[in-house]
Amino acid sequence: MKPSPWLVEFYHQWRKVRGHRIQPASRAFSLPWEDLLDTAGLRSSFERDHAREEAKALEKQGRLILFRHRIRREETLSLPPASEPWLLGLFNEKSAQELRNQALSLIDQARATGHRRWPESWTRLCENIHSAFMEEKSLHPFSWKDPAELAQLLSTIHALTSREWPPNTLIRDASVALGLESKFLEQKCAPLESALSRLFGEPSSLESLGILNTQSQATVHGSLTLHFDDASPQPYQSLQGPFTISLIDLKRAAYATTPATHILSIENAKTTFLQAAVANSTKDILLIATSYPNSATSRLLALLPPALPHHHFGDTDASGYAILGSLRKTSPRSVQPFLMQWRDAENSPPLSEHDRRLLPSLMASPSLQDCHPSLQAMANAGRKGHFEQEAFGAPTLKEWPFWSAAARSV
Repeated sequence: MKPSPWLVEFYHQWRKVRGHRIQPASRAFSLPWEDLLDTAGLRSSFERDHAREEAKALEKQGRLILFRHRIRREETLSLPPASEPWLLGLFNEKSAQELRNQALSLIDQARATGHRRWPESWTRLCENIHSAFMEEKSLHPFSWKDPAELAQLLSTIHALTSREWPPNTLIRDASVALGLESKFLEQKCAPLESALSRLFGEPSSLESLGILNTQSQATVHGSLTLHFDDASPQPYQSLQGPFTISLIDLKRAAYATTPATHILSIENAKTTFLQAAVANSTKDILLIATSYPNSATSRLLALLPPALPHHHFGDTDASGYAILGSLRKTSPRSVQPFLMQWRDAENSPPLSEHDRRLLPSLMASPSLQDCHPSLQAMANAGRKGHFEQEAFGAPTLKEWPFWSAAARSV
């Protein structure tokens, strides 16, 4: 039999407050009776009297308690801790303890399955998720509160990273190749990319796997004009802050112009790029935020004048140099490293499985020959060193090259 509206509302409010607690409740959950009826939409005296009869019947069964305060004369509906399993069963729901145990079992199965290409990273990911769940926490985007969603996310990440994707694989083709609905990867892009970052221990995207997202955008700061075949220009001159341009519009453009004297692409979009945008008040530099260049960024670089000098400011871990190499393959111009000499730090993290896998191919790449000393030093040390861009702090100069540490070498 379908529960009455007042009981449905009571359950929803209990679920919101108590439903995801692992430890058993020590005190009853209570709500003001009249407020509950109002929220449930029971207005007429007939509806409210009928609800009271139902509550009294459940009270006789020992399920609920309808209590009237002797002084305030207000009524309160309470759920004793022993009745919480009954309430969950009434709505065919599982307790938080059951949900977490099911999620932990899924993690144990995933860890036992292993990963052919990334065994260490997969094991570490499963262990980190397991530890968080044991502490009654989630590890975004992995949550124990929805085991079905957890199983799907683990399965998809495992499948995505178990193969080499051909360059520029369309995202819907990738979905179909995995046996999923064609729009699945598009719809789940944000949690999947967050999960990839957890797996590899650094910001990662579907495009870093070779899968193109059709909703790609380029993030820019500075003066820029797109020119279309019908001779109608689209200027971006008066904007003070960063702006984005979609791949759709970039594909329409025939070429792009800028009064800037240099391009500076920056890996860290959340701090370093924004700091550089503040220093770039005269817009003499065209700033582009990019990790592995997505299709929109690649298109923008192709539209800009080939003679425009291009520097790239990235982290100096293995992925940072891989991004530089990817930019060099994408850009029609020479891309020079900016503040990207590897610096040692004895207490820095050891090289990850991802780092160790990348380094040999990076050192063998002809396009990164000028970075070989830094790559070799990193490999010899076996650790990441001072690799993050944030170590240089905010720009100290109000003109190019913004950072005083680069003033002597650029």
